[in-house]
Amino acid sequence: MRWFTSDQHFGHRNIIEYCNRPWKDIHEMNQGIIDNWNSVVSTEDTVFVVGDVFLCSPGQAKEIISQLNGKKILIRGNHDRSIETMKGVGFAEVYSKLTIQLQDGRQALLSHKPITWNQFRNEANLLIHGHHHHGNVVNGYRVNACVDLWDYHPFSEDQLCQLSLSEPKENQDLL
Repeated sequence: MRWFTSDQHFGHRNIIEYCNRPWKDIHEMNQGIIDNWNSVVSTEDTVFVVGDVFLCSPGQAKEIISQLNGKKILIRGNHDRSIETMKGVGFAEVYSKLTIQLQDGRQALLSHKPITWNQFRNEANLLIHGHHHHGNVVNGYRVNACVDLWDYHPFSEDQLCQLSLSEPKENQDLL
């Protein structure tokens, strides 16, 4: 099974207040997100993390990432560190953006920040992104993978393929 998620912000104390997360401190938040992840992801699964994984030391991040089930593939966000650092903390693969084929045959572009249809129309049919912690899960042809919108859990490819998305239009810009 393949899963998608973003914006865990492990170790980021202020994200609790900024996003009204339901934990009293970063230790509780980190453990809650780890528990939620492992409640749905098995060790044989693959998880695409669409950026902004941690705001703590690489050593702390490595300890957290090692507790997460599955093969972890990172699409780097604005808070993520170098490719070498991110591989060093436990990511099997690291990209700035990535196009994958979904089980329903559609091509999905994974990019941390949302981009316009005209910026990726030759690569994919839909966009999976993070970065925005509020708003809707679906916005036209875009799917927001931010944990704040998915009850702090990754979502499956099955769930993704069942979402009702709008067909992109030539000059559509839903940013």
